[in-house]
Amino acid sequence: MSEPYHILATGFHQLALEIACNNDQAASLAEFLFGDFPGAADAAQVKQYDIVCAGLEPKLSLWEGEKRLYFGTSSYQLAYTLMNEVIYHCINTDTTRHALHAGGVSRNAKCILLPGTSGSGKSSLSAWLTAHGCHYLSDELVFLSDDGTVWPLTRPISLKVDAGYFPWLPSEGELSQAHAIISSQGSMIPHRLLNPHYQADRNTVTHFVFPQYKPGVRTELLPISPARSCMYLMQSHANARSLEGLGVAELSKIIRECQSYTLSYGSFAELEPIFFSTYSFLG
Repeated sequence: MSEPYHILATGFHQLALEIACNNDQAASLAEFLFGDFPGAADAAQVKQYDIVCAGLEPKLSLWEGEKRLYFGTSSYQLAYTLMNEVIYHCINTDTTRHALHAGGVSRNAKCILLPGTSGSGKSSLSAWLTAHGCHYLSDELVFLSDDGTVWPLTRPISLKVDAGYFPWLPSEGELSQAHAIISSQGSMIPHRLLNPHYQADRNTVTHFVFPQYKPGVRTELLPISPARSCMYLMQSHANARSLEGLGVAELSKIIRECQSYTLSYGSFAELEPIFFSTYSFLG
């Protein structure tokens, strides 16, 4: 190989990752995806992948051993495939914490988790809150200890649409300069482009907000009971098979110590007074 061979070694708690890259372009993609992963101090599992970038187009391929997971010209599809693989294995290897499909941000000593299934708008809401001064944690997956400590999987913000769909995002030129991945299939955006003030701090959850995005609906934030919050949270629980060992009672205790809301929204223009007015919990 005429160019240097790179291996990115990182991980997330009990999952260690080794991403082998055949050139600088492949290494840049791996660093973009996993640059904020904390590493694996006591790995229970090691996963190894290869990113290969070759040719004039160029052609991209993703491998796990002899198994090819992707081949084509889309950086977005390769990144999306690899990140989903890693998320799956993170969930499977960590049986000591609750894994939640949730976005998360922090601000003013408050930590807000945004649990939701695919299509609920948790990624776009996480991005919007980050762009409006919150500290980004995750847009997809957080682990929750029994004491309420949040362990976020901090990846680039992944939107299932072209970034131009959201007028409050930076311009296409700024996104390109920041090496965001933009395609008609979806977009991945560096969270520091929306708010450069990032710290990998340990946060304790204080609020659960269950978002549901539907174009044109009235924007409304409503408080809900701990019992209803627990019911909604179970729908976003990613390692439900381990619940007996993790303890539903402990999860319920965390919820009772937090405030919980449902959020229906169909317009980002209506979110600012809800989250950042004098009387809101983020104001």
